Amino acid sequence: MRTLLVILIGIAALFVIIAIAAALNKGRSGRPIDGATVFVWLWLVFAIVDCYVGVSAGHGLALELAIHALVFAVPAALAWHLSRRQRAVHPQPHQE
Repeated sequence: MRTLLVILIGIAALFVIIAIAAALNKGRSGRPIDGATVFVWLWLVFAIVDCYVGVSAGHGLALELAIHALVFAVPAALAWHLSRRQRAVHPQPHQE
């Protein structure tokens, strides 16, 4: 149950970070901030720290790695999908 809850929190955090990035990008010139990319890096740090906490609490490393692979992969895959979809809808002009 905790794993599902953490995955849902990750998905919610993804949408919050994408919304913040979109707000920051309005009226901004230059390269836009990709909220999905920012999320993936932050989520990776979270997953590593949470895995470390689990191992420190006495859980086996193999179990923690398996669970955190899932915890990281599901929201990160959604972030990748949303980022690709956003680029397809709003392609960036080539800068020469």
